[in-house]
Amino acid sequence: MLTPRWRKVIRDLRVFPTRTALVTLSIAVGVFAFGVILTARAVIGRELQRSFEAINPVSAIITTTTFDTDLAETVERLPEVAVAEGRRVVPARIRIGPDRWEDALITLLPDDGIRRIGIVRPQVGAWPPRERAILVERASLARAGLAIGETVVVELPGIGERAMPVAGTIHDLSTPLAVLTAQTFIYMTEDTLRWLGGPTGYNQLHLIVNGDRRDVTKIRAMASVVEQLLERSGHPVIQTYVPPPMQHPAEALLPVITVLMFIVGVLALVASSFLSINTISAILNQQTRQLGIMAAIGAGPKTLATMYMATAALFGLLALVLAVPAGLLASQGLAGFLAGQLNIDLPWPVWSGEILLLQIVAGITVPVLTALWPIRSALRRPVRELLSGETAPPPPPVVITLLTRILGRFLRRPTLLALRNAFRQRARLLRTLLALALGGSVLITVMTQRTSLFATLEASLAGLNYDLEVQLAHSYRIERIAPLIASLPAVTRIESTLRAPAFPVRPDGTDGEELALRALPADTDFFHPRLAEGRWLAGPGVREVVFSTNIRSKEPYLRIGDWVTLSIEGCESQWRLVGLIEVFTPPTMPAQAYVDISAFTDEQGGVGRTDTVRVATIGHDPASHAAAAAAIEQQLTAYGIDLRLIRTMSEERRILEERFNLATGAISIMALIIGTVGALGLTGTLSINVLERTREIGILRAIGASDDAIRELVVTEGLTIALLAWVGGVILSIPMSYALAYNFGMALLNIPLIWVYSFPAIWMWLGVVILFALVSSVLPARAATRIAVREALAYE
Repeated sequence: MLTPRWRKVIRDLRVFPTRTALVTLSIAVGVFAFGVILTARAVIGRELQRSFEAINPVSAIITTTTFDTDLAETVERLPEVAVAEGRRVVPARIRIGPDRWEDALITLLPDDGIRRIGIVRPQVGAWPPRERAILVERASLARAGLAIGETVVVELPGIGERAMPVAGTIHDLSTPLAVLTAQTFIYMTEDTLRWLGGPTGYNQLHLIVNGDRRDVTKIRAMASVVEQLLERSGHPVIQTYVPPPMQHPAEALLPVITVLMFIVGVLALVASSFLSINTISAILNQQTRQLGIMAAIGAGPKTLATMYMATAALFGLLALVLAVPAGLLASQGLAGFLAGQLNIDLPWPVWSGEILLLQIVAGITVPVLTALWPIRSALRRPVRELLSGETAPPPPPVVITLLTRILGRFLRRPTLLALRNAFRQRARLLRTLLALALGGSVLITVMTQRTSLFATLEASLAGLNYDLEVQLAHSYRIERIAPLIASLPAVTRIESTLRAPAFPVRPDGTDGEELALRALPADTDFFHPRLAEGRWLAGPGVREVVFSTNIRSKEPYLRIGDWVTLSIEGCESQWRLVGLIEVFTPPTMPAQAYVDISAFTDEQGGVGRTDTVRVATIGHDPASHAAAAAAIEQQLTAYGIDLRLIRTMSEERRILEERFNLATGAISIMALIIGTVGALGLTGTLSINVLERTREIGILRAIGASDDAIRELVVTEGLTIALLAWVGGVILSIPMSYALAYNFGMALLNIPLIWVYSFPAIWMWLGVVILFALVSSVLPARAATRIAVREALAYE
């Protein structure tokens, strides 16, 4: 049998269903957003690590001259090695349109398709690989616009091309993200590669250490032993690469995204707590006389506080009934989007026991804790004052009073009354504004982030004063290539450069990650990068090197002025580091290195040769680029010049823009979530205001106010709050967007983004917040016009 106090608690929930629904929704939306964001964050981090470990990732990769299976078996018998496997990777290109080629990377698969290191899994279509057919990594398939069963042209540079069917897709989590590399990863058997005219045998040795696979020292010791064996076997080591142990490359991108997700999740919960305070305060205001009666007949402060805290806890339980199931479904969508960008699979359903428990705790404790302050304030009032039922709010600020007097000459009375009403409950107004302004500031920040990304991209591309880059299959004499390209009508200028893979040799003698080295004239007119530190190359013949800023994350020991040892095509040489340049590329991509071409050829040979020609054309639009690329390819092919790839600046821009999806997609979704919190908060505040002013509305109707006047009263109050929230959102967005542009740029690109505030976002936010206000006013305005005069005058 329930005691009277608990029957009152239950009755309050049942008798005022509208109020109960408002409080429940206010709490539920914050708990929902908190759970969705943190669940997606936890699941992505967990599943990325689990999925990567499941493929048996490589500990070290040693590149050497061609070898066979016998050598791999010999290496595997070493006590330091758990697994050794040969691999062949061949650069290629594929035609994905009438005049459009894309960079590709061919990886050999065993005839049965089974790899012990970097395990691949079939997805759709043929398995194991068919002869004279290709398999495509599933993330590359959609990006390249290919379809299973489609025939594509595959070309090996300098060898020839063949039309081949796409027989199926596989999932290879050991490859970098296709959206970052702008490559298509394709797979075939050795017999198929031989049919294409490609090389046979292996050129890479993939190793797994015997022991602790996270111990870098142990891995490097194993690699050293294997290197000695290869050298004794007549296979010189070209490069040894030890990736971060048991860490997927995309994990470098996750921290900034997950931290941002955590912050937005907490903000959503905080915004929800503001709405919870509003509704609990409204209940206490409505029941002021009831509090006085209970206190007068002996109910102590602890008893009354327990009753209302229990009411808040019940609101939280009802909110959890809505928030938890909806949150599980929404988590699947948000996590699925992120998983698609990271090329991982997720279980069904997506959930985290720890986050679910945290969500339940938050759903109960947040409304209870937020209820403490209004409960304490109400119970501190004297019993006489409570019995009187006095709940009149303080008068509006003097500024508002003066403003309404001035505007009174121009505005109708309902409009003036609405302006004053908006400021009657100033604490409630402030909390509502904070919740709604947070949503607006995140929206403006997201758009500013995108604007800043494009501004940084444009600044990066502005330093590239050419339109096409023609990559040749191997080096040619400049006097043979230059006239062929320069004679075309669309070409205005050309510049010859050289490419080479290079590896920084660390102080301990080990090789770092591969660098994309480019030898070009130090006084080039085609490349004017933005310097982050130091200076550009001094001049011809000087042995200096300039790196892109993402070298910092790969070789943090390097400093301007250091002499750097580079291993270039197996030969080591010393170069002085003189500068770092800002390049629009993620940290996971190879760092770029630039040296003077004459200094490079003095050291490496190849004077007067080129393997890459940069071309400036008359037209600078995509159509002109495509036409020039087709003309150059036709010209070079006619004279027997083997091409590797032609990349236009239009294609380069498209590739870079594709990388924005992961960067802005998750933030946009979170902006939508927190914006929803603010919109519901506005609806709740207006509804509470209408409930509290039921008697006032009855008086207005009794003295002749029409339904339109009542609707105008509610809608105008909503628009007033919305406009104030618009101003607050704009102000909050300025420091927020600046901080995000800096930290986001440093985390994803190793350079701070060029902060460009998005003024169109201000007007978009204005339109959104007005729409929110109009939609949020519909239900309260409808409820206000349906209140009968007799019931309104009798309302307490």
